[in-house]
Amino acid sequence: MTSVSSPKTTCAVIGASSMVASRFCDLSENQFNLVKGDLSGRIAIDITQEKSVKDFFKNHKFDWVLLFSAFTDVDEAEKQRGEKSGLCWKINVEGVKNVVAECKKNKKNLLFISTDFVFDGANGPYDEDSPVGPNLDKVSWYGITKLEAERLIRKTLKTFIILRISYPFRGPFGVKDDQVKRVLRLYDAGNLYPMFYDQLITPTFIDDVSPSVSVLFKKGARGIFHLASPKITNHFEFAKKVLEIFGKETGKLQKGSIVDFLKKPLVTPRPVKAGLKINKIKALGFTPTDWEKGIEAVFLQSGGKLI
Repeated sequence: MTSVSSPKTTCAVIGASSMVASRFCDLSENQFNLVKGDLSGRIAIDITQEKSVKDFFKNHKFDWVLLFSAFTDVDEAEKQRGEKSGLCWKINVEGVKNVVAECKKNKKNLLFISTDFVFDGANGPYDEDSPVGPNLDKVSWYGITKLEAERLIRKTLKTFIILRISYPFRGPFGVKDDQVKRVLRLYDAGNLYPMFYDQLITPTFIDDVSPSVSVLFKKGARGIFHLASPKITNHFEFAKKVLEIFGKETGKLQKGSIVDFLKKPLVTPRPVKAGLKINKIKALGFTPTDWEKGIEAVFLQSGGKLI
């Protein structure tokens, strides 16, 4: 097999048009040969359909599979809680199962993008060895499906990387809101709701995914790794920084409590003491961008305006 750090290495990127994967592709074009697969892309793949996955593996050559495809609407997923016939389970568990089966059959390496939502938020921030869950009543259905996918990968494959990220954000991307764009959109519409001051988070600057993957590959890393801001923050401080950097008035920004929020009926569980520790990936030589510098980079990339 070609050395994974070689420019000739070919990576299949599944879910290539997604918010995280599309930026990965933009920043990785010169480093890897990319086979960009997507639900409606030029190279079509529907991971929920076994035949579609089999055809993708049969028709394209690659060394690594980078699986970005996921159902990520946390609140919409919660409406499907307990339903294995729902789209969230079909994509995040059954779809992953189909890809994993072909990776095992064809002896392909897998890198899987996961989330800090696999933790219940009782004792964060978490390192890679922290037990997922464990209180599933405090884990969202989205988190449970990603947790199940992680278990499936660990049980089935010998060669894999699980890369967990947290509250990802990036520069211009018109398809979907992230942590930065949501704050600015709500502010401009006069609908900025109170931001949680009592939830620990470590947002991931999406531009870090490409260089971190390169380091993981070059080092021959395997197993679970976290990619997130070295600095812990909360949603209130994050939103305040966004408004400050983008020249908006911060006086109207209000504090809200996630503890109070979670007492309400029918709300989506969210980890309170959340966040990811990154000592493991730092030990390999990559230090992720802290959340404040990430916001500054987004401002520069967007020219002060986001679409």
